Amino acid sequence: MPGTPPPADPRSSSLLAVLGALLDRSLVQIEDATADARLLDRETARTAADVWADNTHPLFLSALARGRRRREARARDALLWMADRGPRGRAWTVERAAEAGHDIDGLLPPAPEPVPHRDHAGNLRPVVVPVTEEVAADLAADYDLDTATIRALAVERRGTGLAAQVTIAAERLHRVADPTGPAELDVRLPEVDEVRFDTRDAPGVRLTCGPTGVTVAFGDGLLRGENATLWNRDDHWHLSARGRRAERDVPPTLRRRWDRGHGAAPLEGVVDGPAARTVSHLLTWIMTRIRSTCRRPEGDRVPVPALCRALAGAGTAIVAAGGHLSRRRRERAFRELALEWVRRGGPETAHWFAAALDRVSRRSGTEELAEARRLAGELAARAAPRAEETTDTPSSAVLRMVSYTASHQGAETSRSAEVTLHLAVPADAADPGAPWMLRVLTGGGPGRVRVLTRAFRGTLRPRTIDDDGGVSTLLAGDGALEARARWS
Repeated sequence: MPGTPPPADPRSSSLLAVLGALLDRSLVQIEDATADARLLDRETARTAADVWADNTHPLFLSALARGRRRREARARDALLWMADRGPRGRAWTVERAAEAGHDIDGLLPPAPEPVPHRDHAGNLRPVVVPVTEEVAADLAADYDLDTATIRALAVERRGTGLAAQVTIAAERLHRVADPTGPAELDVRLPEVDEVRFDTRDAPGVRLTCGPTGVTVAFGDGLLRGENATLWNRDDHWHLSARGRRAERDVPPTLRRRWDRGHGAAPLEGVVDGPAARTVSHLLTWIMTRIRSTCRRPEGDRVPVPALCRALAGAGTAIVAAGGHLSRRRRERAFRELALEWVRRGGPETAHWFAAALDRVSRRSGTEELAEARRLAGELAARAAPRAEETTDTPSSAVLRMVSYTASHQGAETSRSAEVTLHLAVPADAADPGAPWMLRVLTGGGPGRVRVLTRAFRGTLRPRTIDDDGGVSTLLAGDGALEARARWS
């Protein structure tokens, strides 16, 4: 096709350039996933940020190594370690590199498959497995699913698709000397076709596989998708019939969770130069906060899309800055890079950059980024005051997530019942073309939570009915969404 670049040749690609391009592509991916709350994909953004919260330090160590051979050797080790996170981790690394124009599939060893492992007491623990007819049958044989209950459920839009996770609490049918409550079974459906959930449904869970995919049915409700995975979190799984069969196939000395076995190891060392080291801390801190805010948007808000725009091209810039032969020029390049990020972010990110630079400067014990800190402070002083978030029910919204947790008591922890709604709402009623923002509603002591598939389709017109004692019922979509709780 005209305009289509030729396929990348892995032999001509500098591995350090690939590493930098991976960061550049990750920033684009995070921005795309968070730019408009109507298309928010928290998991995609969280995964990318999580990679760089752990791999920014290796990128700097690679970029600052002296000599091309050493830089390439370190970059190779960094890529191997980044990809050595199981099949999904390897696929993520290969796909992001391909999007950036680099083919590294042949440079990486095959992904290690997850293997059973033993805990500190030597008991065999299960791994995440695809839900099949055999897995469903084993589950029904080992647990009393007829009396099982839903301990937690979350259904969320990821881009334009639906994903779900349900935690089932079920009594064991195998004898346990010292039970600590029901076993917890997590079922995840990456693509959901139908949702019917009501906290008034009767107990009982059925897990089935068929031509229509995997179905988790509970009372009159269900989740159905093309495929699913099961994570059995039963501490006494090794005593079940399935666990005893697995015991025969696993050596008693096995201790490792993953068979890494490909020479992958984390890069260790100190980033050379106080300015480079402080910029490394700054970027790591940014990625850590992006990961945090994508995991729990109801916490401290981070201007994720604006930060990604400010950091655009950071990977390539870091590689270039580290390539200067003179240490003095390298340090100056990193100071200028931090200053450029603050300048590019402008007033929109100034408050956040000012706080982040203050923190990393105190952590590093240097004032190497003093000019960037000064600029961030000046921009923050000129920025418009941040608007307080309203607690009123929005007049229009797009449902992005419903999360419900039942009240339960564990061996060491207890949880109160809670419902959380993620709603995409207009950021500016006067500008219909402006990106929408995420609004998080959290309710304690939910009396009823009901959600159907159609609640996730189109724009809703929520309304609330106030009850006594601070409790109110939120309704939308002609009953497709109903949640009664004490909202905060």
